[in-house]
Amino acid sequence: MKRLISLFFIGLIALSGINAQGQNTSPSNQIPSYRITEYLQWYPAIKQAEMRDEWLTKYSYGEWQFSGAVTAKDRTVITPQSDVNYGYSWFNIADNPIVITMPKYQMYSSLSVFDMNHYMEVLISPDKPVVVRLPNQKNPIKDSYDIVINTIEGLAFTRHVIVNNESEVLNLVKNNQKITVGKSNKKFLIPSFTDKEAKAGLEIIKDYSLNIIKNARKLFGSEYEGVGMMDRCAGVFLGQLGTQAYVADYLQYLKDQNGDPLNGVDSYEIQVPAESLMADKNGYWSVTVYNIEDRYLIPNRKNVYNVNYYRTVKNKDGSVTVRINPKGEGDNAIPTNGKNFYGVFRVYNPKLGIVFPSIKKVD
Repeated sequence: MKRLISLFFIGLIALSGINAQGQNTSPSNQIPSYRITEYLQWYPAIKQAEMRDEWLTKYSYGEWQFSGAVTAKDRTVITPQSDVNYGYSWFNIADNPIVITMPKYQMYSSLSVFDMNHYMEVLISPDKPVVVRLPNQKNPIKDSYDIVINTIEGLAFTRHVIVNNESEVLNLVKNNQKITVGKSNKKFLIPSFTDKEAKAGLEIIKDYSLNIIKNARKLFGSEYEGVGMMDRCAGVFLGQLGTQAYVADYLQYLKDQNGDPLNGVDSYEIQVPAESLMADKNGYWSVTVYNIEDRYLIPNRKNVYNVNYYRTVKNKDGSVTVRINPKGEGDNAIPTNGKNFYGVFRVYNPKLGIVFPSIKKVD
């Protein structure tokens, strides 16, 4: 249904700019409607390239960057999770495949491989080498995981949960996480758009992301999984480098129980049930809030950005009350510092069909 909505929505965009005589009547300063549609098609690649180019100012293809615990100072990726060590390595496989190896870790870890169109493949705690290649390239290793992508550049992205062990995690990945270097002078090419075209396209993406989409479970994934153009745009806009629901399920909080947008003045609560949301003991849940204006973590004096399963004060019945208010007052509380916000509830290794708790405004 969501894909049908996406296609219908794009059709309206294309038709709205043409009158009975075939003239363009687009309200966006007479921008040809096909240019707006083309911008929407290229939006995920544009944002991937922006991230890649910024990363390449400090690092080289095949080099790992590790975040440690992310704070509000980090501007590498929007909607980050603060209790995870992220590993980033951009690669180029125009001439040769690459091989990635990850160390064994006793808690949650994963490898996501993104192409330049933000399609991805995800492996949980891979226990053997991972080969990333183009369709016309051969896998050089027999006993390996095989990931085939359709763009000559891409991103290897790892997650390791941090539970009061940041130094241990950083030492582990710095010494044992490897990626071969793919060298090539070839680049993934992206068309250019005017500021007016980009602005008009972004208005459509923002409206779809904040007002039309009702379920975040189809925002991320691969083309063959049925992820539509507008869904990918919304996924990149709301949380670039997010992953599929069967690996990490998400719920986005934008409005309270009355349908009013969340704000930085009022106080809110999320009641997490005592019954586990995870498939087994290797999973966990996390609630994080972000500034609605730029989609980054909100700076605050406590340097608290989220509440997760491992670090909570439980109620007598085993449930957990997550509190979100301006000063971060109470148990399991996240400060908004007076900033209008949205929240993301993540469940790693989730049960199938879990029901997320709602957010409610409280006195």
